[in-house]
Amino acid sequence: MKHLHSASWGITALGLLAIIAAVVLDLDAMWLMGGILLTWAGIVKIIVVLIWTRIAGIGSDRHLPEKSM
Repeated sequence: MKHLHSASWGITALGLLAIIAAVVLDLDAMWLMGGILLTWAGIVKIIVVLIWTRIAGIGSDRHLPEKSM
């Protein structure tokens, strides 16, 4: 889960960097939209990983896998 959490923050940071670059360098709206979508996807992914680790306990000793039939 640590790598998934790091990747989520990386996606968010990359999206913010694309937004800043689009505004500062006066790039096309495509770069701005791509940055917005990356940032939004990163934020959603961070929230989902936090739910998995904090509430469901996935990736820890608290999580017991479901038994198959």
